Amino acid sequence: MNEDFPDSTSEAIEYGLEAATVAFHSFRKLSGERRATFLETIADLLEQNTEEIISLADGETSLGLPRLRMELQRTVNETRIFAKLARTEDWRESRSDKAEPDRIPIPKPGLQSYNLPLGPVVVIGACNFPLAISVVGTDTMSALAVGCPVIVKAHPGHPGTCEKLGQIVKEAAMKIDMPSGTFTLLQGKDHRVSRALVGHPLTRAVAFTGSLQGGRALATIAAQRNEPIPFYAEMGSLNPVFILPRALRERSEEIARGYVEAANLFAGQMCTKPGALVLIDGPGVDTFLSTVAEATRAQPPIAMLNKDIRENYETSTKALAEKAELLAESETTPEILRNEAVSRLFVTEARSFLADPDLRAEAFGPTSLIIKAKDEKELLELARQLEGNLTASLHAENVDEKLVDDLLPVLEQKAGRILWNGFPPGVTPTPATHHGGPWPATTDARHTSIGLYGYRRFVRQVCRQGFPKEA
Repeated sequence: MNEDFPDSTSEAIEYGLEAATVAFHSFRKLSGERRATFLETIADLLEQNTEEIISLADGETSLGLPRLRMELQRTVNETRIFAKLARTEDWRESRSDKAEPDRIPIPKPGLQSYNLPLGPVVVIGACNFPLAISVVGTDTMSALAVGCPVIVKAHPGHPGTCEKLGQIVKEAAMKIDMPSGTFTLLQGKDHRVSRALVGHPLTRAVAFTGSLQGGRALATIAAQRNEPIPFYAEMGSLNPVFILPRALRERSEEIARGYVEAANLFAGQMCTKPGALVLIDGPGVDTFLSTVAEATRAQPPIAMLNKDIRENYETSTKALAEKAELLAESETTPEILRNEAVSRLFVTEARSFLADPDLRAEAFGPTSLIIKAKDEKELLELARQLEGNLTASLHAENVDEKLVDDLLPVLEQKAGRILWNGFPPGVTPTPATHHGGPWPATTDARHTSIGLYGYRRFVRQVCRQGFPKEA
């Protein structure tokens, strides 16, 4: 346990949720303008405290200043997007049907439906995005925008950064005179804290970003409550890349180098990292493998988030090495004291991948698995056997059209975002963004955890019948 940031007590958890429940009754009734001003004040304070935030996050995560500056700016921009949503109140999605009292054979009543906020939302953020998917970001800002108080469980990988961000949100709440209890930050390295928050009867919804193991355990708690609640988990995925024959023939080197770069971006610590690449064995494959191996060997070791993450990476790649052939790894020796890890690339046959579930596990870090199918039929079968993913990428040319027609509908059933001739790391938080996918990528593929429509996780529809319009 971190002595500077001790785990929250049971009393603190109880107090935070009770305060949030009391705050909900007044916070939800505030004008959209008031909530928008609150979010804009948070954005302003984030900008004013940029240097301190970046310094704290860099010291706790080793992500580096350029990446963290980019992530903070994204967070600021996203906060302002949700401020606009609060101001316009478009999140209510109001619609109505006019009454037809003289309709035959029976009268038709007037109907008015719109969204209402659910109540206190618990946010359990990510280790790999200390700014954008943490105390602030889509989860917290979208919930606040629609009138839901938020209780954030700080990530133990960057507790100091979380504490600073929490202070900023609280300062903004005081400046704008938000109801006491609108926002609470709780520290918690022990899983007890997360379990208590998810299981508490006052929690109305949960947003979680993390491992499949952790998400599954908390989803079970949410489902087994006396009153089950929505549990929205984003748990990462394999994010397969499919290279079709003509694309491999015409763009082999370009695809190879783009793939290795994508697999190693930010030490492979991205939920959309391409963890697998699928191609049909045949002409050009040996040249492709030679190119990706060369690019992998040239990759310098990269500092991972922390010691635990690096050790988990070593464990997972060691297990992968027992199931697949190690094609290449970084030639430079890593500095263990800096938590550096080497890039690794593995290769296996499609029949082995299909037969062994262990080969389908996500390895969090700078590694990926190349899978060779013997023909189109086996490639399609592999696609059908995939679990749910956040993304799937398809590299093809016009001559590959027939195979694309067969493969694309399969991938649409397996992933939330399909990329054409591209690689997946990076998500732009826009209205069209969908960051979700079938289990086990997320617990509910209908919703996005990044982008404007993330707010739909924290509202529900209510319909009024027969009311006067002004009611």
